[in-house]
Amino acid sequence: MYRTVVICGDCGEKELTSEIVRVCSENGGALVCDGNRIYTTCKEPYFLIFSVCALSDLYIPDCIVVLGKALLQIRNDIDLTGNICIIDGENSDSIHFAANVKADVIGCSMSGHDSLTVSSFGEDGSAIVTLRRSINTGSFQAEPCEFRVKRRIDDNIYPMLAAGAVLLLGGRLPEKST
Repeated sequence: MYRTVVICGDCGEKELTSEIVRVCSENGGALVCDGNRIYTTCKEPYFLIFSVCALSDLYIPDCIVVLGKALLQIRNDIDLTGNICIIDGENSDSIHFAANVKADVIGCSMSGHDSLTVSSFGEDGSAIVTLRRSINTGSFQAEPCEFRVKRRIDDNIYPMLAAGAVLLLGGRLPEKST
């Protein structure tokens, strides 16, 4: 059984998709449907990842929806009931979009109001990601914790935090710090 991830609004260089696929590949593997490509990163992948620039409906229950920056082609009244939505807490378009959908929302940024943030960076390029508050949805529960995520030094923070959130929600945490 796959853990389904839908990445919406990651157009252009697809930095968000690339980071989520990389991290998921290292933590269970992924079957990826990315525009005109479909591929797998291992023989029996745990994650099923769809990356789309446009979306008008989503009928996949208990799905992880990750919002990118380009949300103009995503229907703003889409019903995401029963899904979990990961947003960039520093992107006002994502915040406004998330306010209109019917989903549990997890904010990711360096700001004090978001659920997931970075507490420190290692010299090896890793980051300690911190879940600041409990998350309790109908199908998932997590208590505050810290875990290590490998990252490229030049990465933006949101793609790395979003990938960490996908691992957390997928039950595939790498090395736990606390």
